[in-house]
Amino acid sequence: MPLSILVAVYVLFATNYTFWYRAVHYMSDDQSALIALAVGLSAAFIALFTALSTKYLIKPVFIALIMVGTLASWFTDQFGVVIDIDMISNAAETTEAEAGHLLTTGLFFHVLLVGIVPSLLIAWIRIEHRPFLCKVGRNLALIIPCLTVFAVAGYGHFKTFAATFREHNDLVRILNPIMPVASAVKYAVRQTEERAIVVQALGTDARRLPAENGLAKPRILIVVAGETARAANFALNGYGRQTNPELEKQDITYFPDTVSCGTATAVSLPCMFSVYGRDAYTHEKGRSTENLMDVLAHAGIKAEWWDNNTGPKGIADRIASVNLSTSGDKRFCVNDECRDGIFLDRLDAWLDTVKQDSVLVLHQLGSHGPAYYQRYPEEFRHFKPDCRSAEFSKCTPEEIVNAYDNSILYTDHVLSALIDKLKARSSTLAGAMVYVSDHGESLGENGIYLHGAPYVFAPAEQTHVPFLVWLDRDFSAAFGLDRPCFDGSSVQPRSQDNLFHSVLGMMNVSTKAYDRSLDIFAACTGKPTS
Repeated sequence: MPLSILVAVYVLFATNYTFWYRAVHYMSDDQSALIALAVGLSAAFIALFTALSTKYLIKPVFIALIMVGTLASWFTDQFGVVIDIDMISNAAETTEAEAGHLLTTGLFFHVLLVGIVPSLLIAWIRIEHRPFLCKVGRNLALIIPCLTVFAVAGYGHFKTFAATFREHNDLVRILNPIMPVASAVKYAVRQTEERAIVVQALGTDARRLPAENGLAKPRILIVVAGETARAANFALNGYGRQTNPELEKQDITYFPDTVSCGTATAVSLPCMFSVYGRDAYTHEKGRSTENLMDVLAHAGIKAEWWDNNTGPKGIADRIASVNLSTSGDKRFCVNDECRDGIFLDRLDAWLDTVKQDSVLVLHQLGSHGPAYYQRYPEEFRHFKPDCRSAEFSKCTPEEIVNAYDNSILYTDHVLSALIDKLKARSSTLAGAMVYVSDHGESLGENGIYLHGAPYVFAPAEQTHVPFLVWLDRDFSAAFGLDRPCFDGSSVQPRSQDNLFHSVLGMMNVSTKAYDRSLDIFAACTGKPTS
């Protein structure tokens, strides 16, 4: 019993720095409520750990909870991330190279001091176990009073707690190790349920309508699924730095008011290619329904996916796909992680083979953190000094932003070069490019870094994303686009909900799955597309 009390209090206070820091800030006007919160949660944790203190389980369970809390606290304290089901999903689907950036010396010492040392002490301690019924009685003699204290503390300051948790529901989501364990259980249940999923067909009635201008040459649309690019750092969006020098010279249309479906790739990527909008989308719906790429294939359009990230998240299961990050090309790749210039290197050969209307998706590595400095080659180190570490505590805020801006500068180059390659083939192909980032990124605002915050309280830096379109003259004419009208409409609010239907409109695809109201081009074509 003493061990349960000690471990409970240790876990509550040693692995919850961010929780208590925010609680002090949120309840600064009511010190008595803050004390009641500390007393009530201590009592609740003691009750929980006492309930778990059964023979054969007590040591492994206590050690496991300490280690979970220790690991979760590092990422919460360092980056402000929330370990929810989406973050668990991201961790489960990450690559070894991506995970390697997070294995820093700071993490090692944190785990050693906060997790391993107390775990070794628990393993070393000899525990005297009483007979089962006697132990149950003694445990209940502690659990019941603890739960009573918890209830009284909550009731006595109910109004303060209700207002605080309603206005700052992030507080509940960062409580270690409760939330990480609960999220892991939810993820395991979801994975089990997914094994029984049967994918439902979508858009099997899809067909291509004739080009408006009688175009004979193939139409090529390159959809670039960006990674971790936030609109706030795009010069095209009004950022004070010149991060888009090449795109500003291209004839593009930029949409300054665009929001993402989620704040992490595991959510946003499948959502933006699904027929469901953000309000209707769920992971289960996304996995159990065919997506944009399937509908294009049903229409007889060549659909292909090139990945330079953590995979297509099920989107490309039924079409041709290539994982470039495993190519081993030393010009671009190190440890199964490649800079996005690898797309440019492979594109000419692919374009030589195109004989029909095609949509190629390029899934970028983009600006994925925390190792921003590895996302661009030396010649794009324009903003200096740039953070050359994946451990932000070793860099100044200015260095972190410089490294991130350099990654955006390189994305600008890649996108502009893609456009140039399509322009160079205008005599044989009609080309277009759509770029939209999957989600944004926090760079230290309000103490938050990286991405993956629950959408309900995610900062705008993680949900406001860059979105742009480039079309050559023949491609625009093929679906009857009034370009001045379209450019004028760019100030209207957009979201990733628009991608599915806009691509179908661009490619003249008629299907019942198409929703004209979500097609960003429809109002400027003067004709229905279904």
